[in-house]
Amino acid sequence: MSTSPEIQPRQDDVRQRLIEKSIGLFVERGYAATTVREIVEAAGVSKPVLYYYFKNKEGLYLEIMNGIGQLFDQQVEALHSTGGTVRRRLLDFFTGMFDAAQENLAVVRLAYTIYFGPPQGAPYIDFNRFFDQTLATVDALIIEGINNGEISPCNRSALNWSLVGSYHTILEDQICRNPPRIDRDGLIAVISLILDGVAPQADHQTFPGADQ
Repeated sequence: MSTSPEIQPRQDDVRQRLIEKSIGLFVERGYAATTVREIVEAAGVSKPVLYYYFKNKEGLYLEIMNGIGQLFDQQVEALHSTGGTVRRRLLDFFTGMFDAAQENLAVVRLAYTIYFGPPQGAPYIDFNRFFDQTLATVDALIIEGINNGEISPCNRSALNWSLVGSYHTILEDQICRNPPRIDRDGLIAVISLILDGVAPQADHQTFPGADQ
């Protein structure tokens, strides 16, 4: 099948422009209120070009969300393929996710808008799986740290929620505040402070349900 002359030149540029313009419109106007006409006009192309790359608006949205999902999966995979102490890997995991989010802040903002906002008729994305997998990943590291003596016996669930909750609070500040009140170094300081509290040399109190 021949390729339309309008589509052929600089395919990557056109495709990326459609993605970027649609993200801005989805955040500003909402998924349901954004039309294909508005997207293609913003991108400076015609409707057939969008249909060629993504088939429809739903396909474009899924392409955007699948992209951010792949970035998350890459961070989890990188964690499992590297060595080092549990503390180092926890810091690398959270800073890696933070860096990826910063580089794709508009997409993260869109995901938060869809998840926390009113229903917009967007194709279903299991956003909860990212949070659940983060908790599971961090819990596995906490268990490893307790078993090898890097982390003192403690309430695993409380430690997990302290770490993950702190990360997400800091991420939300990047999304909602301009300029944000805390940066990457602040994230490292917060995670380090929490881990200092459960380090073997720390003077800590054993909480009820410490083996949970």
